[in-house]
Amino acid sequence: MFVPSSSRLVVALLFTTGPVSAQTAADNKGASHATELSAVTVQSSRYDSRRDSTASRIVVDSDELGRHGDTTLVDALKRLPGITVGTPAPGRSGAIALRGMGAGYTQILVDGQQPPAGFDIDSLTPDMIERVEILRSATADQRAEAIAGTINIVLAGTQRKDTDKVSLVWAATANGRQAPAITWQRNRHRDAGSHALVATASRRAFLVEETGQEHGTDSDDEEQLSRTTKLRAEGSREVLTFAPTIEVHVDDDNTLRLQGNAEASRFTRVTDIEWNTLQGPALQHSRYRQNTDIAVALLQGNARWSRQSVNGGRFDAKIGLGGNRERNTYREHGQDVIGQPSLEERTDRELRVSGVSSTGSYALPASGRHNLQMGWEGSLDRHREDRTQSIRYFGLEPDTYSNQAYDAQVRRLAFYLQDELTFGPQWSLYLGTRWERIETVSDGGDFVAIRNRRQVLSPVLQSLWKLPGKNGDNGDRIRLALSRTFKAPALTSLLPRPYTSTNNRPANPDEIGNPALRPELATGIDLAYEIGSGQGLRLNLGGYFRQIKGVVRKELQYQNGRWLIAPVNGGNAAAWGLELDGGLPLSALFRTAPAIDLRFNATRAWSRVDDVPAPDNRIPDQTRFSATLGADYRINPRWSGGISYSYRSSVDVRTTSVQMDLKSPNRELDLHAQWTATAKTRLRFSASNLLQQELVSGQRYLLPEGSQEIVRTRRGIALFRAELEIQL
Repeated sequence: MFVPSSSRLVVALLFTTGPVSAQTAADNKGASHATELSAVTVQSSRYDSRRDSTASRIVVDSDELGRHGDTTLVDALKRLPGITVGTPAPGRSGAIALRGMGAGYTQILVDGQQPPAGFDIDSLTPDMIERVEILRSATADQRAEAIAGTINIVLAGTQRKDTDKVSLVWAATANGRQAPAITWQRNRHRDAGSHALVATASRRAFLVEETGQEHGTDSDDEEQLSRTTKLRAEGSREVLTFAPTIEVHVDDDNTLRLQGNAEASRFTRVTDIEWNTLQGPALQHSRYRQNTDIAVALLQGNARWSRQSVNGGRFDAKIGLGGNRERNTYREHGQDVIGQPSLEERTDRELRVSGVSSTGSYALPASGRHNLQMGWEGSLDRHREDRTQSIRYFGLEPDTYSNQAYDAQVRRLAFYLQDELTFGPQWSLYLGTRWERIETVSDGGDFVAIRNRRQVLSPVLQSLWKLPGKNGDNGDRIRLALSRTFKAPALTSLLPRPYTSTNNRPANPDEIGNPALRPELATGIDLAYEIGSGQGLRLNLGGYFRQIKGVVRKELQYQNGRWLIAPVNGGNAAAWGLELDGGLPLSALFRTAPAIDLRFNATRAWSRVDDVPAPDNRIPDQTRFSATLGADYRINPRWSGGISYSYRSSVDVRTTSVQMDLKSPNRELDLHAQWTATAKTRLRFSASNLLQQELVSGQRYLLPEGSQEIVRTRRGIALFRAELEIQL
């Protein structure tokens, strides 16, 4: 039986004078006094999945996620080991990446499965999460679309005690925009089952301001073009979610769990852009306003049946249904350099997504060294979109009208087999293999029907070796993992539908998908050394290597008088890096130190793409170095607080022979404090991005006729937040 390490089980052995046996009765009859035995204290350590599981993983619970009082889950993830969050589009969250590998190399799962189409991670708050699991190497029971690793978000479900909790949040940015929210959680636990409900309502207003400069030179490196630009994007995102869970214990061996999620959201944004040409030809549209309105309604549910057999085996089966509808209206009005109308665009889009999924597994009874499990996963998603676009150019170009409707199906099927072998108290081995097939079938009003079918076999091996030492279970460990993973193209990357740009040029091209895209395949190795002193010290040093085939990159082309960018499979690439994370109480260094816990993590990454000219020929969006240093201080039973500093290095990546992506370093300083007023009331305060550093990003194009470069600078904004949590 596992109990918390701070608990002690005291076993007192008491002998009675009852007739246990004839010999016992005779002995007791002749005894002049009772025999007293000393208490025996048994210390048992709590199971730690990061330390004890053969498959390597980092588990972060809800308390740690909510410590800083973040408004969204994405804000909390950026402090976790190896995770970076990119610069987002106005009003959105940035892309989440492990090991500095952006561009979709990180797999994001919700409850162990890929989120349904239409699901937006922006809608999740730390209050809605039970835990987050970081898996740097693949396992057979989860999808192998994890070249960099997997982040599995486990939603809050039923608990083992009755709770009612309300959280009231008020947040405001340094530029005056507010983000209020309310969350209500209810849990009821009974012997026959339990039920839970999480409901949230939030509104997040935003204001983003950018300035930019564009320069161009000819083949002799003489400046021929100079422009400045200003951008102002203002809007809000409103979200209402309702997530119930019911768990029924049918009998001692069977459990039925029903879980649902309903969400309604609306995103509105007004963007004003102004260009001023100092040298060279003026743009056709020097000023323009873009209005975006997106309304989403999502409904999904699943049922899971678990059966424990009398021989020790376990069967799990799950079926899910879901769908969403998204309505998007986009309006753009442009003016020329003298203020006359030059552009009017109207785009109306309606996307309907429906899907069904099924997963299941059977764990055989433990036999000797083996823990064998087999399972399946299948899903069918249908995407139907109606999209009409009309553009009026006021005589500058012919007006256009297009109906870009499409109907697509994405079919997935996977089977896996895994075994965890224990060869003794110090060595265990995980072996698994997974076969997956992905098929995409689509048909559109402006392109012929296409079919894209790929299948991948993904073997994986992980090994855990516990080094003998004085610390017993808290001793050092060595981990080794070998795996084959892949990255499948997204549906939007496969559809050959163009997305037109305003002021088309190399720095702002049209975009189109490529039906011939193939998955990127990766073979990898992970090695880690873990230190645990038993006194609170935790230190983990690791390294990884990935050999990637068919790296997808975006190629810039000039076709029919317009610049166009499209994804293509290029050559091979290698990515490797070093990782460090850990923590320790300050008392481990100084015996009389206050109750301060230190935590830190750092990642250094390298990569090389073979068919892109050096230097800086790395995989897209790769962050070379990132680190976080934090301290949490428990001042007294009522007050606690902490500080966190994060750094992300600059990004200069040559993605093709003609294009380079540029990003400046990013530094963030966050503070948090918590006051426990009563046993049922807590008040949290937090401040994020106090440095308010400017973020610089851009692109450089090296063309035969010369070079062009555009650099944008975004003002950093601090966020201040207060949360009142009440246990009812």
